[in-house]
Amino acid sequence: MKVLWFSVTPLSLNAKENTGIEGKGWISSLLQIALGIKDLELVVVYGNQSPFKKEVEETERLKIIPINICRYGKRQIIKDMMTSREVDDFVISESLKIIQENKPDLIHVFGAEWCYGMLASHVTIPVVIHIQGLWSQIRNSLLLPGQSSLFDRFKPELWNHPLGFFARYQYYNLSMERHRREEEILRRNQYFMCRTRWDQSVVRFYNKNARIFHVDEALRQEFIECKERWRGGTEERRFRPPQPLLTQEGKRIVLVTTGACYSIKGPDVVLKTAKLIRENTDYGVEWKWIGGTDEEIKEFEKLTKVKAQEVGLRMMGTLSASEMIRELLSSDMYVHTSYSDNSPNAVCEAQYLGMPVIATDTGGVISLFSEQYDKNMMVPMNDPFYLASKIIELREDDAKAKRLAEDNWTLAHQRHDVERISKQLKDTYLQLCEL
Repeated sequence: MKVLWFSVTPLSLNAKENTGIEGKGWISSLLQIALGIKDLELVVVYGNQSPFKKEVEETERLKIIPINICRYGKRQIIKDMMTSREVDDFVISESLKIIQENKPDLIHVFGAEWCYGMLASHVTIPVVIHIQGLWSQIRNSLLLPGQSSLFDRFKPELWNHPLGFFARYQYYNLSMERHRREEEILRRNQYFMCRTRWDQSVVRFYNKNARIFHVDEALRQEFIECKERWRGGTEERRFRPPQPLLTQEGKRIVLVTTGACYSIKGPDVVLKTAKLIRENTDYGVEWKWIGGTDEEIKEFEKLTKVKAQEVGLRMMGTLSASEMIRELLSSDMYVHTSYSDNSPNAVCEAQYLGMPVIATDTGGVISLFSEQYDKNMMVPMNDPFYLASKIIELREDDAKAKRLAEDNWTLAHQRHDVERISKQLKDTYLQLCEL
């Protein structure tokens, strides 16, 4: 059985190139699981948008093919800022050539947000769309509270970086084009891989005749192999003393969030919540943001009038998986403040380590928790007041934190079991190839 993958995320035979905070880690992990399926041959195609041309990589059962789509010249760059149609046409044309050359039994497309999902209209073999997030939901969350237009969203850049302002403004205008294309892909395709109640519901909304297969998310190997486990809110369990702003009483709380510092991840909520805790409780705060940078948080400091350093928010940049595990295990709880998500890997990884988690109830996030998990830990979007109260409540109830942690650990170890995911993927492929 030969399966052809189409991924927006670049992949490589070099494992070091397949790591990262967003997206690439779980897809490369699923790749390793897929290669463990007997008699399965894989061809992976991705769009290379860097100015450096990539070459085909190949082993006995795996071929990785880049589509080099970087376009040069002022005219092309300006045109691409206005519309993505020429790029889409080029990618579809190159993809059809690859399909013809490799003759797969099945096509597996990651995400409905790029043009690969349009391939189903050009081929007779089954095409299955693996839902990641949905661009329609992301677009709905582009403007933060206090912003009424894209101009409001990006006006801080207008005087300092006018070209950057124009580029970002046009990029988000293009999001409407992407939104419409995604809707068309959801309506036209027959087969989908989903993993939460939310993504299944949205697919059914657009396409009542869709056939949906359940395939859970693969985690990075470093997390799967980790023997450590979160052990509770005592100082003795920490790898190193955290450095929060301390109160006179010496009480402190250590929080952690993982992911890139995009607006949809709720950095404004993090800043407001940290400020509330600092000003209204006797706790000093250390809030670690793994994946976010000091430069990225500046935009949200201006928006909220809250300085990260003054409220204990520490932007840690990109860390290795082992460094992330260390920081997660040395925290009191994991806090997820996103405005838009399906099944965030960050939450899954925290659960896998057996951490108590507080998360915004958006998209498919609630599907990641068991039926008995305390629903009060699922907080409304953009509600720093309620979030702050739940953080303090959990920090002061060790027994509850440990119950939630145990629940997360049990569920995550079942959901992300490698053999289980391998069977889900193999069964899906076999059913599709029999159609």
